[in-house]
Amino acid sequence: MSDTTRRDFLKGAATATAATVGAGAAAGGATAQSDADLSAWFEDVGNYDGVVDETGSDEVTISVGAQGNGGGFAFGPAAVRVDPGTTVVWEWTGDGGSHNVVAENGDFESELTDETGHTFEHTPEESGIVTYACSPHKTMGMKGALVVGDVEIGGASESGGLLGSVLGDPWTAAAGGSILLGLLSPIAFAALLFGRDPDRPTPK
Repeated sequence: MSDTTRRDFLKGAATATAATVGAGAAAGGATAQSDADLSAWFEDVGNYDGVVDETGSDEVTISVGAQGNGGGFAFGPAAVRVDPGTTVVWEWTGDGGSHNVVAENGDFESELTDETGHTFEHTPEESGIVTYACSPHKTMGMKGALVVGDVEIGGASESGGLLGSVLGDPWTAAAGGSILLGLLSPIAFAALLFGRDPDRPTPK
C-alpha cells in the first residue's frame, strides 16, 4: 500500500468515525429532550396515578387543593397530557390553605392564595414536559406535571434499539460512539502496520 493510499484510507476511517459519533451524540441529545421518566418527580406524591390523556381538548382544568397527601394538598389530576396550544386552567378548591402553582423551569408562577374559585391559566406552546409544584406544600407531595405533545415517558426510545433499552437513552450515543471507535482503531493500526512499504527503512 503506497503512502498516498494509506493516508487516504486513514483519513476516510477518521472521517467516518467522527461523523458516526457526531450523529449518535445528536440523536442522543434529541432523545434526552423528548424522553422523560416522571417516577422520580412523583415518588412522594400520594395521588399520582399515571398521566391523564386530555389531548384533543381546547381547555383543561386542574384542581388546586384536591384531596391527596394527607388533606387538600394535591393537584387533581397530578399529571395531564395536552396538545400544544391547549389552555390549562388551575382552579382553587379552597382546601388545604394557601397554594400557588410554580413551574420548575420558571415558565409560569401564580399568586399564593386560598380563595375558593380562584383561577390561573397557562398555555404551553411547545412539546415537552413541565413539572410544577405548590411552593409551601412541595415537600408534602403537592406536585404536578404537564406532558405537552407526543412525548415519550419512561423506558427507552425506539430509536435507541437494544442498546438503548439496556443502557438507557442518555447513554446510547456515547456507548455507540465508543464501540465504533474501538472497532475502527485496530483497522487503522493494521493499515499502518501491514501497509508499510517493505523497502522503506524503519524510522529510528
